[in-house]
Amino acid sequence: MLSVQMTKVHNYLTNEDIVIPRLVNQQTLDFNGLCEYLADGSTVTAADVSAVMKQIEMRLPLLLGLNAKVICSPEGLIFKPKVSGSITQKQLKEKLQAKLEADPTLDIDVNRALTLSDLSISDITAEIGIELPKKWTERFKTKAVFKRVAKGDAEAADEPESTTPTNGDNTSGGNGNTGGNTGGGNESNGD
Repeated sequence: MLSVQMTKVHNYLTNEDIVIPRLVNQQTLDFNGLCEYLADGSTVTAADVSAVMKQIEMRLPLLLGLNAKVICSPEGLIFKPKVSGSITQKQLKEKLQAKLEADPTLDIDVNRALTLSDLSISDITAEIGIELPKKWTERFKTKAVFKRVAKGDAEAADEPESTTPTNGDNTSGGNGNTGGNTGGGNESNGD
């Protein structure tokens, strides 16, 4: 069950209020717990799963450092190298002015146009990109059930009610239904 709390914020770019959801009360499944969960009902032990995961953890960065895109699951979980970094015309001017101030004898045009060579290797950062398979997202959406969590009783009265559930069921009654209620309403959780 995904516990969500609605938050009202003001968007200064559009000059309007907006209500956004955020996950709260998130639990953590540690590494050992994940290994035990993955090994449950299989022919491998939690130690086997742990060993394979540790090998991935140690060897994947090396493969990515060789500029390889690595497909890690049959459905297409992909790890790939990424690069980030940039330089703007303003940043170039500041950089050139600093060089000129450090050594006034240099012939530097601080107002020259930005070129590709102005972005140096030291200005960029290597990162790891992850592409999740679309099937994973679709599968997750079918399993996700929302439960609204109010900040307090005063704010709960301000929230609009909705009787339109996500999957055709309303989970606010505690009657064993597994569908989600993404609308408002009063949940029977004591809030």
